[in-house]
Parts: sequence; structure tokens; C-alpha cells
Amino acid sequence: MKKISLIAILMSIMIMAASAFCFAEEGFDLVSSYPEDGQTNTSMENLGVKLAFSSAMDSKEATAANADKFAIYDEDGKTIPIKVLFSDKEDGLVLVLADTDEGFVAKNNSEYRLVISGDLVDNEGKTLGADKTVTFKTYNQRVNNMVNMAMMFVMFGGIMVLSLRQNNEKEEDEPKAKDEPKEQAFNPYREAKRTGKSIEEVKAEQAKKEAKEAKKKARKAKKTPEQQPQKIDNCAEILNNVYHVHAPAPVNKEDRSIEALKAYRKAEKNSSKTKSTKKK
Repeated sequence: MKKISLIAILMSIMIMAASAFCFAEEGFDLVSSYPEDGQTNTSMENLGVKLAFSSAMDSKEATAANADKFAIYDEDGKTIPIKVLFSDKEDGLVLVLADTDEGFVAKNNSEYRLVISGDLVDNEGKTLGADKTVTFKTYNQRVNNMVNMAMMFVMFGGIMVLSLRQNNEKEEDEPKAKDEPKEQAFNPYREAKRTGKSIEEVKAEQAKKEAKEAKKKARKAKKTPEQQPQKIDNCAEILNNVYHVHAPAPVNKEDRSIEALKAYRKAEKNSSKTKSTKKK
């Protein structure tokens, strides 16, 4: 019985301790930040830090009390102008941004340090308790520019190599055209000067040469006559359902049937035969 009573007492103590932990008041603390502490290669545009706390700070009292609880320092330890924005839609969200309206310009490859005061309070009056620091460094613009330029040169170089290779392949595939000498116009004065003959003699020789060439062209034209299109006298011999009509069709529409035309043709043949026998 004593053991059972001791076990019951221990169980009750454990239940009371667990309930005390469950109903204990949650603390106020920084949950996350972006950029994170120690992060490098952060953006120079819209320089700032996004903070997430464990409880809301959007009440008028909290925002008024926390107006001067944030500060950003540059590498020289000087404070830069900032704007602090408290979110009323997401509990605990705070944006600390550099105020460019005051003429601030972020430096290249430079370190900045955000300090959050330990006196920061939430809507319920709980304080942060200790200072929080988030250090970050902007990216090196010169190095990024050099990398981008190198990538551009590599890309354009690859494009040039591919285009030259394609042009060479096209030239190899296409047959090379032979360079044919162009016929120059006959100049009797130049020819007379070259040969030492008179202009009349040069003109006469040129006329004879042109006459010979004209005769040659005429002979070639006779040997290769142009093919004339073949004429078809009787289409009925080639095409089906086509009849060769020796005389105009009857005017009456009723007599234009196939049977009437066949009878008309038979009568025409018989009349031609009788005419031939009479002539004999």
C-alpha cells in the first residue's frame, strides 16, 4: 500500500509540473532574419533586413516605443538613414530598410551591421532582453561585371565558331562554279593598234567572223528543230464516253440522248455507204 501511495504522489507531482510548463508565458525573441547573420553577396538595391519575431509589435504603443530601437552601421561605424516598417498583416514581421530618399547609396563589397536594441517591446509589453546583431555584406560588383563580360565573350565566340563552321560546310557541299571569262565588246581601234592593221581591215575581218558564227548558229538550229505539240484529231479514239460527231446535234432536246445519237450515227454511216456504192 505504501508503494502505491508513493507512485500516486509522484504522478500527481509530474502532472502539476507539466501543466505549469504548458501555461508558462512564452518569451519574446528574434526568430529569423533575411539576410542571415554573416551572409555575403547580398543585393545593393533596396538594402535592408527582413526580421521575424515571435510576437506582434503593430500596436500604436509598441510602434511608438520601438521607433528608435533599430540601427544600421556601415564599415566605418557610421549610422545610415533607415525606415522601419511594422506589418499589421503578419504578426512579428518588421522591415528595416535603408532610406534612399535621404541620399543613401549602398557601397560595393561593403559590410553592414544591423543592431536591435534589447529594449524592443511587443504588443503585450514583453522586452527582447538583449541586443541582437545581424551582419551582412553586399556583393562585389566588379567581380560580377568581369564574370558577365567573360560569359558574353565565350557566348559570342561560340556563335562565331559555329557560324564559320556552317559556312565552310555549305561551301564544301555546293559545287564550285568555274570562272568563265567574260566576252569583251569589240573595239576596232584597240584591235588595229594591237595588230598594226588599218581600222577598215579590222572591221572587215570582224564582220566575216560574225557572219561565220551566225551560219554556225543557223546550222545548229536546223539540226535540233523545236518539238511541236502533238495535235489530236479524233479524241473519241483515246477518251472513253467521247463520241466523234460528224454533223451538228439535233435541235430537239429529246433527240439528244445517247440512244438517239447512236441511231443518228448509224443512219449517217448507212447513207455514206449508199453514196459510195452509187458512185461505183
